[in-house]
Amino acid sequence: MIPTAGLPDVVEWDVRNWGVALEFWTRHSHLDLGSCDALEIGSRHGGLSLWLAQQGARVVCSDLGPPSEVARRKHADAGVAHRVRYQRIDGTRIPYVGQFDLIVFKSVLGGIGRPADRAAQARAVAEMHGALKPGGELFFAENLVASPVHQFLRRRFVEWSASWRYVAIDEMREFLAPFSEIAYRTVGLVGVFGRTSGQRALLGALDRALLDALVPERWRYVIVGVARK
Repeated sequence: MIPTAGLPDVVEWDVRNWGVALEFWTRHSHLDLGSCDALEIGSRHGGLSLWLAQQGARVVCSDLGPPSEVARRKHADAGVAHRVRYQRIDGTRIPYVGQFDLIVFKSVLGGIGRPADRAAQARAVAEMHGALKPGGELFFAENLVASPVHQFLRRRFVEWSASWRYVAIDEMREFLAPFSEIAYRTVGLVGVFGRTSGQRALLGALDRALLDALVPERWRYVIVGVARK
């Protein structure tokens, strides 16, 4: 696990809630991350590739386009650039079969499914399954449909929300059906509503300390998990 001070470089947004993924993955994985061949799908600024490389993994940092300069700088500044290589990969057409010990993604399926392409989301998860070695693992963190309040506020204030296909918990279970074992949890209710990093940290702490235990699973807005092939 990386120190808390490094979480913004890895998680980037609503760190209190999305950062739960790192704790959950580490606790439920059977892999030795230090000896893994790993692939990050939809890397954007390379945060999860940074985290994996810091654990000693050899990582393919991928996205539809070339790696961002932010990603390259993060990896270089952390001294792990030698463990990372960059590749353009469409998550619905992964050009590997049985190659990786570990595949990881965060907040990717919603974009793959835009505007209303559930089949593309299912295909992406199937492609990840195919690219894993037997016994390999998928680490995932994804935006959920969440509560009626989340849905209303997205429509009202998030310009791109109409083109993003948020997944339901039952859909995630269906997508992950080819895997032999699945462990997951959901987190986050009000952390997403913070307008600044400080507000999100405060609200995320409230989620972790109290609200996650009080509200129904289907109202939380992030699902994190580990699926084993």
